[in-house]
Amino acid sequence: MENLKPLYSPEAEEAALGSMMMDQEAALEGRGLLKPEYFYNPAYRTIFEAMQGIDVVDVVTIMAELNRRGEAEKIGLSLLSQISCSVGSSVNLRHYAKELKRLAYFRRCIEYSRSLTQAAMKQDGAEIERTLLALREDGYGDAKIKTLAEATEEYITEVAEIRASGKKIIGLTTGFHDIDAMLGGLRNGDYCILAARPSMGKSALALDIARNAQKSMTGEKERAVVFSLEMPAKALGGRGFTSEYGMDNDAFSIGKNDADWMSLLQTVEENSTHFETGAGKLIVNDKSGMTIEDIRATCHGYKTQGIDIRLVVIDYLQLIVCKGENRTREIGEISRSLKQMAKDLDCPFLVLSQLNRQCEGQADKRPMLSNLRESGDVEQDADVVMFIYREDYYYKDSEKKGIAEINIAKQRNGPTGTVELCWLPRSTTFRNLERFHKTNEEPPKGWDRK
Repeated sequence: MENLKPLYSPEAEEAALGSMMMDQEAALEGRGLLKPEYFYNPAYRTIFEAMQGIDVVDVVTIMAELNRRGEAEKIGLSLLSQISCSVGSSVNLRHYAKELKRLAYFRRCIEYSRSLTQAAMKQDGAEIERTLLALREDGYGDAKIKTLAEATEEYITEVAEIRASGKKIIGLTTGFHDIDAMLGGLRNGDYCILAARPSMGKSALALDIARNAQKSMTGEKERAVVFSLEMPAKALGGRGFTSEYGMDNDAFSIGKNDADWMSLLQTVEENSTHFETGAGKLIVNDKSGMTIEDIRATCHGYKTQGIDIRLVVIDYLQLIVCKGENRTREIGEISRSLKQMAKDLDCPFLVLSQLNRQCEGQADKRPMLSNLRESGDVEQDADVVMFIYREDYYYKDSEKKGIAEINIAKQRNGPTGTVELCWLPRSTTFRNLERFHKTNEEPPKGWDRK
């Protein structure tokens, strides 16, 4: 094989240790720059570990520490003397450290390849994904220094570009004007929680947001992805079409007579192009019993197919499988992993969550942060927490029939508060409240909304 290069440098390892033995400032700096695994030579690694355990670094103190560890005979005074005379100055310590870090990275790559081979032989997809993730997060380059002033300049530039483009929000649109105004849209890397008690419409709102976001995307490969861990894809397919056009839930009922059924099929056909090129491009994954590793591997699989993932929706958090000591710790681990995944994929994650039963017993049944089931880690990790509350669900004579409150109870980068949406129960969908009076969207051709 051509162009093979050695994966270790005895000269650089010796020079790094020699530089640290030159003066105490270099010794302190070397402790911060180097790690034991950077040294391929076991003897040099042992010497560096001994250096980490003493305050003053020279041949005498290192030898004393090696004696204390029972390793002096293995190293020998002659090797220490040789190292101490190997360089005439400590000025190049950073260069040596960078080279050792680089070589250690490539040695780790070999270990990753071995792990991948073993996982492939076992047909362990989750282990392959974990190894690939570890490899992607690994590296040897020095961390790029970015000052607060530079970060501020980047942010101002981004906002200026968005303003110049005519957009009103920084992130991805939810399709709901008041929510977008409060959040600035769904921002890349944000971990957003949408929670409600059963039958409040959290799955419906999440699907509405995913549809609206998908329709706003202009790139051919840009996609929103919905992981539906409870509802099968075909059920989402029916709901997705009826909610898109405000049709009744029973539009696809098997109880329809033949004439109505043929009329419906004609309606679907006439609107198929509009649907398939807009909201219909949304990706739906209905595999149940998924783990965090499964979700990460699936997203990675989409990306390898050229898909640009712009939004991930998960319905819902408590259905993600995790093995832990207890359920609270499991949920905490899942929550932290989702937050990290949002950052790694650089797109917003909208994750649905259940609420505990305590809010049912409250005088005011509006959910609070403390009502999040296993709430501690979820509340802490989330960048945004939103709750759905419908007064007419609890009070049949409510004056707010068909109105849902969306309480933005937590937001790291903006205000909190409540907005109202129109709830259309016959279509299981939400709309901007002003559309309750005036609709800008045309219904499907031939569809008679009664």
